[in-house]
Amino acid sequence: MILEDVRADNWRACIALEVQEPQQRFVAPVANYLAQCAYGESPWHPLAVRAGEEVVGFVMWGVDPADESFWIGGLIIDRRHQRRGYGRAVVAQLLERAASHGHREVALSYDARNTVARSLYASIGFVETGELEDDETVARKPLK
Repeated sequence: MILEDVRADNWRACIALEVQEPQQRFVAPVANYLAQCAYGESPWHPLAVRAGEEVVGFVMWGVDPADESFWIGGLIIDRRHQRRGYGRAVVAQLLERAASHGHREVALSYDARNTVARSLYASIGFVETGELEDDETVARKPLK
């Protein structure tokens, strides 16, 4: 599994990604995330998640200019490719990227009712901080 920039040759595969029906209330369509990355003073950078020749997911990362924390957002693994470890592998690669660029902390947010995301991130070592980002629960993981 590799992470690659969203480009002219893979953006259509990214916007075609679908999550399981119960997850649809917790994530926006990838097209919304791409628009968020493209306009204004956005700190977000979109990435396609590729397994072999197929795009199986999407994620974006950014750095908060206020505190230099590295953020992960919009993680989606297509419903046909879930439960294969791709989500965990994406987070692991982004943790490595953040550490290699000298960041001391990685943050993300999720709807507190999203028990799948909540348990995945907790199992990786993210701890809820009591902060809210819009209406989502913020969790952070310090890096060594």
